[in-house]
Amino acid sequence: MSNPAIFPPPASEIVSEGPLIPSHLFSKICSTHSFRDRVKTIEVLKEQGFSICCGGIIGLGESPQQRLELAFSLRQLGIDCIPFNILNPRPGTPLEHSESIPPMEIIKTISLFRLVLPKGTIKIAGGREANLRDLQSLALLAGANGLIVGNYLTTPGRNAEDDLTMIRDVGFQIKA
Repeated sequence: MSNPAIFPPPASEIVSEGPLIPSHLFSKICSTHSFRDRVKTIEVLKEQGFSICCGGIIGLGESPQQRLELAFSLRQLGIDCIPFNILNPRPGTPLEHSESIPPMEIIKTISLFRLVLPKGTIKIAGGREANLRDLQSLALLAGANGLIVGNYLTTPGRNAEDDLTMIRDVGFQIKA
């Protein structure tokens, strides 16, 4: 058996564990691996020619400065596709009593992500319906250029036709 620090595993053996959590919160949220482990996984996959889809989740108690640091971490890693999740606290979980980020603060964060990641595909994902509510279309105008449509792992999503109508209403063309 090889030492993984010397001989990384083939990409086919690496499994993604979900969104990148701001480094200062990672150990509080994830107990199975470290932030550095996640970064190393991304580096190994990039070395083997993979296009990387790795985003983050905001609303875990981080500051606006820490959200900006997350955006710069994603840029430094050369991420191509960035799913942008917003915590939607679920009953019975350690974060069930977390305070929601105001919708306009989320919109500002998306704008900053666009400035930091000008070439990336920023997809608004989990938590958008609960946190942005009627302001979801502003996320597209702020710099998001994709949506995760349909249901999520633990919560139902919005009707896909409503999302398509929203995209058209803000003046964007839909690409297949």
